[in-house]
Amino acid sequence: MKLLLIIALMICSFSFSITVRVGIYDNPPQVFLSNGRPAGLYIELLEKIAKENGWKLNYVFSTFSEQLENLKNAKIDVLVSIAYTPERAQIYDYNNETLLLNWGVLCVDEKFPYRDITDLAGKTIAISRSDVYGQAFIKELRRYSVVVELLEVSDYPDVLRAIREKRAVGGIVSRIYAAQNYEKFNVKITGTIFSPVELRFAFPKGSPLNETLIPAIDESLKALKSDVKSYSALLARYLGMEKQVVPRWLATAFLIFGISAVGFASWTMSLRTLVRLRTKQLTKANEELQQLHEETLAQNQEISALNEQLQSTFTQLEDAVKRFTDMIWLLSNVSADATREEFYEKFLSATQKLCPNGRVVLLQGDVCLSVKDDSIEKVSLSRSVNVPEGISQVPEEFSRIAEKHFGRAFCINIDDETKLVFLYADKLQMEPDLARGLASILSLYTRLKKHEEMLVSLSEGIAQAFLTALEFHEQYTAKHSETVKNYASKMARKLNLDENETRLITCAAMIHDLGKLAIPKTILNKPDRLSAEEFELVKQHPVVAAEIVKHIKGLEDLATIIRHHHERWDGTGYPDGLAGEDIPLGSRIICIVDAFEAMTSDRPYRKAMKIEEAISELLRNAGKQFDPQLVKIFLEILSEERGVVFD
Repeated sequence: MKLLLIIALMICSFSFSITVRVGIYDNPPQVFLSNGRPAGLYIELLEKIAKENGWKLNYVFSTFSEQLENLKNAKIDVLVSIAYTPERAQIYDYNNETLLLNWGVLCVDEKFPYRDITDLAGKTIAISRSDVYGQAFIKELRRYSVVVELLEVSDYPDVLRAIREKRAVGGIVSRIYAAQNYEKFNVKITGTIFSPVELRFAFPKGSPLNETLIPAIDESLKALKSDVKSYSALLARYLGMEKQVVPRWLATAFLIFGISAVGFASWTMSLRTLVRLRTKQLTKANEELQQLHEETLAQNQEISALNEQLQSTFTQLEDAVKRFTDMIWLLSNVSADATREEFYEKFLSATQKLCPNGRVVLLQGDVCLSVKDDSIEKVSLSRSVNVPEGISQVPEEFSRIAEKHFGRAFCINIDDETKLVFLYADKLQMEPDLARGLASILSLYTRLKKHEEMLVSLSEGIAQAFLTALEFHEQYTAKHSETVKNYASKMARKLNLDENETRLITCAAMIHDLGKLAIPKTILNKPDRLSAEEFELVKQHPVVAAEIVKHIKGLEDLATIIRHHHERWDGTGYPDGLAGEDIPLGSRIICIVDAFEAMTSDRPYRKAMKIEEAISELLRNAGKQFDPQLVKIFLEILSEERGVVFD
């Protein structure tokens, strides 16, 4: 009896004095060091479990990749917040209960113009060693045949730090880490997401201590998740407003699918057993066969019901994925490069799908934009409509666009002229926070567009000021620059260039001779042929103009076009001797129209050529001085405008 008592005391003593070596690394908010002490979501949870079970925790801090080696070699007893994968399950033991779901995201430098994964070709991308998201992203790159330079670092902070320090244009981290830290490192989160995984606790493979740790951790996690209020409060404390890691609709969908799958599997096993039993009893009476037939019919009805439920769930998932895709599109297209018409059409179409029981209206003064029959309807009202912020009655002026049963309006002011209005009958099937989030996207685009328009106006004003200054310096400049600008603009539009590139080429054409301010008037207005020294001085005017322009905010992109407008197609031009398509397109355009205008205008040293003579010069020098394809396009413009016929 005494021996049994001693053994029992030894067992109790062991169970209440376990020392657990806990591997931690820098991955806020799940786990991190705060003032030298371990902290984070998983640390708070683990310390609670340890207190309940009488464990002593010894923390071991290192990088994530080193902790994986420590876990493999049993130098630590447990590693917190590690993604579960079948491959890792061959190396480590895992607990069964999941605390969080996570997935990988691509973060890029704030100024990097990212649209999709193909934009990363030839760029440097940072990943964390042994990170499942990094490995998954490598597979995505191979899938799309995109080749990048990989920069392997120790952990997520080093990934974002590499982007901030310009050692990489992008990097792969978890979505939780990105959401909590992207502003700290001045990066942006893209819409490229992949590899959803469960975050669990991991243990050395086959460690005897696992039989104590795993059941205790799983039991505590089950108890925590059964208490929805406590579980949500814990997540909210570390993840901000994200109180549910899994959206309710997705959790419901998974639950329905899981119940259906289990029911179907159970029915299949039951049916197989029943068939075997009935096969052995085929010699029995016809009544038993009839009973089996009836039971089979009943089971088939159950299968049909389950299939209908699965189909309904699948449809809901498809709708949710489509809505999610629309939201990602909206976020990725908040750029001043998109025209107002393009953005408003996509924005209203996506927003309308998120509000199926109502009507989404974009109100700008006395103009209403809304979706009708999958297209944008534009309605001009008799006067501006004053819709108050928040919920109110639908104004009478909306009678032309609102269905009769829509009696209420939820309005969000974007700016002094723009309002986003949701019209509905009894209840709006959209969370107010989601509606305000959509309004924030619209507001961001509106501000970006106004800022772009202001910069364009400022750039044109500066260019005009330069042209005025140059006019006082050289008598031929004003008319020459105006003509060159008009021709350059027409060529850009003939080439179907976008509005931004057309504006840049037009503005560059206006001030392409700005560098002549640095050349004495006596040389510019000299009636005789220039000496070699004077001509060398004149050849510096593109360089001078480019140096002036590149230091002016809003005109930086003009510098390259202006610098190379005297380069030649055959490479014998100046200042850098560029040839062919190495010469910027805008420079090649200005080279042609500048030469044509100069030939057809009076100059101090000669009279103007006839139009036909100038055209002959363009054709004779096509492929030598000028881009031959652009010469053809310019001659088409002359033919359309002046009726000039040429061979």
